[in-house]
Amino acid sequence: MSADPIDTANTFFDHWTANRIEDALAMLSSNVLYDNVPFPDIVGRENVRKFHQNFGVGTSFMIDWKVTNIATAGNVVLNERVDIFTHEGGGTITLPVMGTLTVEGGVITVWRDYFDPADFNRQLELILNQADGTGKNG
Repeated sequence: MSADPIDTANTFFDHWTANRIEDALAMLSSNVLYDNVPFPDIVGRENVRKFHQNFGVGTSFMIDWKVTNIATAGNVVLNERVDIFTHEGGGTITLPVMGTLTVEGGVITVWRDYFDPADFNRQLELILNQADGTGKNG
């Protein structure tokens, strides 16, 4: 793995977008801290895997994480993104995200994302209502 934190971050996001989930997860330390603000912290690569599997990333949702700005402060990578989740039944969630990745020895030890959960939930509800045929528009 690259020692450059920005290269590591870009590769990490590229893996998610290419649906190479296992390759992305392999870039996390075994005891990674995943702080998906404002939700409770998740500790450990296997727990991060379960979190994303339970949501359907890579199965019912394909993702495209577009990094719009990226910078480093030491080994911390600051990344501004637009995360796009496309549901298998149609519909997308488009979510502005600000995040950080702490890279130590070429692996990610801390992954922290900040976003508006109300916006995410509103878009998710619309998709799920379309998928179950209720057609509710919230």
